[in-house]
Amino acid sequence: MENFRTVGEFEKQESVLIIWPPCANATRKLSTDIVSAQVVLALMGEVEVIVCCYDEEVQKRAKQELDRQGVDTALIRFVIFPSPIIYPRDFGAEVMIGDLGSRARVDFRFDMYGYYPEDDELSHLLQGFSEFHAKCIGIENTRYSELISEGGDREFNGCGVMMAIQETEVDKRNPGKTVMEVEQELKRVFNLEQIIWLPQCSYADEYAYSGPIPSADGTFRSFRSASANGHIDEICRFANTDTILIAHISEEEARESKLHALDKERLDRAYDVVKTACNKDGQPFRILKMPVPEPIYIDLYPEDDAYNLWREHKVLLDVTPFPDGPINVLPALSYCNFLIANNVVVAQKYYEEGMSERIREKDEQALQVLQTAFPNRHIIQINPLALNLYGGGIHCHTRNVPFAQQV
Repeated sequence: MENFRTVGEFEKQESVLIIWPPCANATRKLSTDIVSAQVVLALMGEVEVIVCCYDEEVQKRAKQELDRQGVDTALIRFVIFPSPIIYPRDFGAEVMIGDLGSRARVDFRFDMYGYYPEDDELSHLLQGFSEFHAKCIGIENTRYSELISEGGDREFNGCGVMMAIQETEVDKRNPGKTVMEVEQELKRVFNLEQIIWLPQCSYADEYAYSGPIPSADGTFRSFRSASANGHIDEICRFANTDTILIAHISEEEARESKLHALDKERLDRAYDVVKTACNKDGQPFRILKMPVPEPIYIDLYPEDDAYNLWREHKVLLDVTPFPDGPINVLPALSYCNFLIANNVVVAQKYYEEGMSERIREKDEQALQVLQTAFPNRHIIQINPLALNLYGGGIHCHTRNVPFAQQV
């Protein structure tokens, strides 16, 4: 019998799939096409790039933007799948490799991040994306799981250890099961020795329709633009088998920002977990603290695609009336939502001319952390704000597939 294992993202990768945005612009000023093209450009020469488009018209637009960015589209494989969601990290093929050179995907149930039931049309459509992706890359072997789970909440070190958010995997996605039952199933399907459970996701990554969140002035009149409803790749990542990057907020930042204060409580509990965790040899992990981006609030208007996506969900969980007209939102900002692809790390930055110098300083701090974590890789920072408005970032926007044979 062949033994399969999960692969750390920092190991050798064969391909990366990206879902091209069905709409070219998130707002009048923020282009999703430009961000997607920049991600593809950063990956060229490192992995095979697969661009998945909603239909032929979107594919035509994608090729035009890639041409404009100087990408040789003859080197890219284009496929068609009608996904309105641009985050294949979560429902694309999760590929394991065997010790005899085979590969297999792990198939989970899917309920649109807890926003819709499993039998919803969109949930059902995206449930089938993993198989579609696997066929694109020649993988037929499948390991099935009864759990509901998304790739953005699973981090692997390649040596039998997984990190995930306990509240997400159990309370939010599999409420009929105990922590032990969920853990046993994840260990079975991924052939794991250990799961490190972080208690909660970041405050900013909670259910998008929970109600108002702190605005720039500290009053509660803004909203989450969207969210993955609890993913670990927004706050904590493996850089190698023994190194963990985790988002951190200082006491000073928490005093200055109500939003940071709410996030700090959760991130501090997560840090307490990882600092006491051990690797397979019983040694503590090396931990690097990653800054949290300064809040950047954006006004969405009815003519913006990101606004219309937000309005599709008709109900807020609390008694707050659903806002009319422009809404002030916080995108899914993160420095942890980076992609590792062989010799490059495609990372996020936010500073643009005219913004606060504090944003530029945070970008630089994040770059320094990544350079420390990945001293032999090229760090490419891209401004993902248009993507962030849809609830995710560069890591969410991509799904990597490992080589069958690892060196």
